[in-house]
Amino acid sequence: MAQVGNEEQIIKEIMNALSGSARYMADEIRSTFSKYVDIYKGVSGFETQQVSLGTVENSKRVFLIQSSITEPNYDSNNYLVNAFKGFFNINENFYPTYLMGGIECYMQSSPSEPSGVKVSGSMVSAYNGVESVEDKDMGQVICAKKASIRFSDNVGGEVSVNPSDLFRVALDVINNVRSKFSGIRDDFVNTYGFEPGDITLTGNEVMLSTLFDLNMSSTMRDYIQRVFSSIVPEQTPELMGLGLLCGAQPDLVFSYDDAEKILVLGHPHKVSSGDCLKYSIIKYL
Repeated sequence: MAQVGNEEQIIKEIMNALSGSARYMADEIRSTFSKYVDIYKGVSGFETQQVSLGTVENSKRVFLIQSSITEPNYDSNNYLVNAFKGFFNINENFYPTYLMGGIECYMQSSPSEPSGVKVSGSMVSAYNGVESVEDKDMGQVICAKKASIRFSDNVGGEVSVNPSDLFRVALDVINNVRSKFSGIRDDFVNTYGFEPGDITLTGNEVMLSTLFDLNMSSTMRDYIQRVFSSIVPEQTPELMGLGLLCGAQPDLVFSYDDAEKILVLGHPHKVSSGDCLKYSIIKYL
C-alpha cells in the first residue's frame, strides 16, 4: 500500500507540474494570439487557447483556433446526429462522429475559397467568410471561419447545403453541449485555469480536454522532454493534452505505447461533479 501511495503522489506531482506549465502556455497563447482569440470568441461566443500549427492547400502555413465535440458511437439521441440530420441522410451506418468549429488563419496567403462546402473522404468542411488582420509580426493574416464534420464513413456524391446554415448549426451545437455540461466544464477550469477545447461523449462518460501544440513553445517542449527522458529517451514530444474524464471509475494511470508513441498518466481527482480522472496525454514524434 505504501508503494501505491508513493506512486500516486509522484503522478500527482508530475500532473501538477504539467498543469502549471500548461497554464503558462495558455497565458502566452492568450497574449500572443489575442487578436485571433478575440475573433474566435466573436465567432463562437466563448474563448479557447487551443491553437495548433499546420499546412493546408499545397503547403500554405496556417494556425487553427478551434473547439470540438466527439461522439464516436451511434445513438439517435446524439447531439451531432440531431444537429445534422436535416442536412444529411443519417443512420446507424453513416453518422457524424466529430465536429470542429473555429477559425483557420493563413499567414502570408489566403484560402482558395472564402466560402463554400468542401468534401474530403469522410470530412465535410463549411467555410463561412473571412476576417483580415494586419499583424505587425506576421503581416496580413486572413482568418477563415470554418466548421468541419467527420462522419463514420466516406461522404458519397456532392453535398448541396448552404455553408452559412451548416456553420451556424455547427457552432450552435458546440455551444449547446458546452452549456449542457457546464458543471464539468467549470470543474475543468477550476482544475487547470483555462477552458477545455474538446468534449468527448461516450455512453455515461464525459471527457473534457485541451490540446497544446508543443511546436509553439520550445521551452515547454524541452521541459517535457527532460521530465520523461528516462521513460521516453531521445524522442521529441509534439503534442500535450490535459483533461478530465468523468463518469468512469478513476484509477492511477502511467503507461507508454511504443507503437503509437503516446504517454498517458493520470490520477483520481475529486471535483464538484464527482470523482474524475485528471490526466495528461503526450504524443511524441
